[in-house]
Amino acid sequence: MKHLLNLIKIIIIIAILLPSNILLSQDNEFENYAFDDNDKQKLPYFALSFGINANFLFMNYDEINKKSSIIHTDPLHFSGPVIGWGFDFFSAMSPLVNNARVGISYFSGSQAKELTETISLMNTSVDINHHRKLSVSNVGIHFDYAFVPIKSLAILPGLGVKLGTMTLEQYRTQLPVDWSGVYSSNGEKLEYSYIALEPQISVEYAITGFLMVRGAGYYVLPFDNPFYSNVWTTNGNNSYSGVPKSVKPQGFSASIGLYLGLFNY
Repeated sequence: MKHLLNLIKIIIIIAILLPSNILLSQDNEFENYAFDDNDKQKLPYFALSFGINANFLFMNYDEINKKSSIIHTDPLHFSGPVIGWGFDFFSAMSPLVNNARVGISYFSGSQAKELTETISLMNTSVDINHHRKLSVSNVGIHFDYAFVPIKSLAILPGLGVKLGTMTLEQYRTQLPVDWSGVYSSNGEKLEYSYIALEPQISVEYAITGFLMVRGAGYYVLPFDNPFYSNVWTTNGNNSYSGVPKSVKPQGFSASIGLYLGLFNY
């Protein structure tokens, strides 16, 4: 966590200083980025923006679904994408590097499953609630290069580097429960710390000079976080082993978002 906080601090400092330098250097030249539609020169790219995204991460749940602790597992199987929200801040690096940009992004999403069943215990009917939740979150930096085939439209291949955590929670609780009562509950909370590389491609369309819509596709490639001695922990900071290699937030991810800022391309 200490390393994550240090990285976030560094990213924030870059985010504050870089746009300031760019804006100062752009003051007298910003208008020079506008070209006539018939100009044969390659259209330049400039953007300074903040936006909110809806994100969808598609990952492999096979081994995770096998870990359910009850016989009737189907209602507790994870399927489909992990859905969440995130934000993205980015700034063009021109005139230092034309058509390049650097950005900071954050994502947090989850998927939850729940089932309540009635069982017979010592000739008494007892309600048991089964709850499972899978959560993924990450923060990091990304670099992109823009191609502007036509005015207001940009295509940007890029690469992101993220620090993240995946959490799997599984609980079985005897109902009802209250503050003063004694209740029966058991379960576990597993956490995985990772670093991910994310090759990505984005398509942006500037509706106006201040409003832009963006769609993006990524492929998340996670690796064990080298800054942690225990990348898998349970119920706190207790080391956890024997996790199948496929239990990672790896897979295709897509996002769509709305951005405010300055756009000139």
